[in-house]
Amino acid sequence: MASEWQAPDRKIFADANVLIAGADSDSGASHVVLRLAEAGFFTLVVSRQVLDEAERNLRKKLPRALPNFAIQMSRIRLEIVPDPGVDEVRLWEPIIETKDAPILAAAVSANADRLLTLNTKDFTPEVADHSGLIIQTPGEFIQEVRHIIRAGL
Repeated sequence: MASEWQAPDRKIFADANVLIAGADSDSGASHVVLRLAEAGFFTLVVSRQVLDEAERNLRKKLPRALPNFAIQMSRIRLEIVPDPGVDEVRLWEPIIETKDAPILAAAVSANADRLLTLNTKDFTPEVADHSGLIIQTPGEFIQEVRHIIRAGL
């Protein structure tokens, strides 16, 4: 398992809900994910749609977190991938809600190692199996990182 983390350019795709939760908290797992990305442990990957959705929802629901969001995004080694095309999105619509298909398509086309999301209702183990991605919540990801560190990486 530890060998998975030896790749020099690990890519973690983050859903908008992870960015929102990380901007609004200074202690939760989403915040820790953003701090790990800031420290350079991996490249955080998002699509333009993810960034736009995160900013739109922060403006609407959590405007107090917008300054923190801007600071975090400026400090993180962030890779912004293009939004997927209509045909790419349609490929995933049979296995995931239509609104989430662009996120899955972007993560797959970005060759991400995993996708982090708080949406466990739609990003299910079946979606992970079909896409070939490891799909985790930020909490599950942090638990895995802790396990690797304890194993003596």
